[in-house]
Amino acid sequence: MGAFDFLPRNYWLDKVLLPLGAFAICALIGYLVAKRMRAAADSGRFSEESFVGVLVRSIGNLPLFWGGLVGLDWAVHITDVSDFAEYIASCFLFTVAVWTAATFLQRTICKVLERHMDSSGSQHSTSLLLNLVSAMIYLLGGILVLDAYDVSITPLLTALGVGGMAVALGLKETMENIFAGLHILLTKQIRIGDHIRLEGGAEGQITDITWRFAKIHTVTNNIIIVPNNKLAASIITNYDMGETTGVSVEDVAFAVTVGVAYDSDLDKVERITLEVARDVLARFDPALNTADGASTAPSVRFHTFGDSSIDFNVNLHTTSFRNQYLIRHEFIKALKQRYEEENIQIPFPVRTLQMGPGKSFPQ
Repeated sequence: MGAFDFLPRNYWLDKVLLPLGAFAICALIGYLVAKRMRAAADSGRFSEESFVGVLVRSIGNLPLFWGGLVGLDWAVHITDVSDFAEYIASCFLFTVAVWTAATFLQRTICKVLERHMDSSGSQHSTSLLLNLVSAMIYLLGGILVLDAYDVSITPLLTALGVGGMAVALGLKETMENIFAGLHILLTKQIRIGDHIRLEGGAEGQITDITWRFAKIHTVTNNIIIVPNNKLAASIITNYDMGETTGVSVEDVAFAVTVGVAYDSDLDKVERITLEVARDVLARFDPALNTADGASTAPSVRFHTFGDSSIDFNVNLHTTSFRNQYLIRHEFIKALKQRYEEENIQIPFPVRTLQMGPGKSFPQ
């Protein structure tokens, strides 16, 4: 007598093979769909900027889950299980379905939000903004699940309200940082990618604003972490807020101070200096308009009779705040080389001492 002879002859077919086959077929279909989606996303057939491309990349491996859910639901319905087991399976399937739908919605909205902000040029997406959107979507999904299970959320919301007040008092500084981060994002006085200088003197580019702090990337390749409430309360110079002042954000002006000997031909000095400036700007910032009469054209302004030189400023422009350091570096090298070729002297400091009658330097 076999070990399983007590089972009905069709037991393995009805209770095992058919449910497993149903689940396997649906899971296989989901796997193939997910594979095609990944292949379509990797092939570049759909642009990342298009809405279809966003949907394709947001789906990811979710069809595999969806196929498994359909297969599991099919397997439960063709299997004669108890009402309680069917109820538990239905609850599980509904919860996973809501979770996968929320994941798809969260991915899609976040990607659309990123694309909109990048294309509008108003600001780049931040960790704080994306995390808030994600939390709201999953919270709504959780409420939907609880409502489907006939769980009253009113007492839960009341408990959360009372508990939230206690948490807010205990985490006062954390809540200040969260709301300060929201204030920074909504007012758009500081945006991702802006180059700022803090009142303490530190400066750099904003790379991210999280729920607690902002990251500033300095020109020396260091990261400064500033709490959001401190950043919101600080006096800040924003070098990329030109649109609020009528100045193009693609026009950053800076000056390089130069001195030449008193016997120099100043007209020649001005001409040579402008030639060098235009050449450097053409090589390192070709998008800049350096033609005569343009607002971004380089200029020379003599301003001081110094102790040993006639000093002047070379006013230069660039389309990026960080680019000014490279342009200044290359301009000084090129100007020195050109002055040497044109016999224009950059003098060392000289001081003339007049001794009184009958006085001489000590030996």
